[in-house]
Amino acid sequence: MNSAQLDIFRKDVQGNPVWLDCVKDLETARFRLNELASVIPGEYFVFDQRTHQIVASLARPTSVQFCKEEA
Repeated sequence: MNSAQLDIFRKDVQGNPVWLDCVKDLETARFRLNELASVIPGEYFVFDQRTHQIVASLARPTSVQFCKEEA
């Protein structure tokens, strides 16, 4: 049986991991990271259940816009 071994997480505003998805291979995991981050910017990582290690990560910061004050 070839079950999913990689979990995809996103860090919430407090830095806590939030589980989003599971996939079978690293190629698919990297694709999903980019796909997810393009919709909702933030910090994402892939956790390998077999090795108990983070095997990929992606940080796409949110845009911050500053308004110029007029005198």
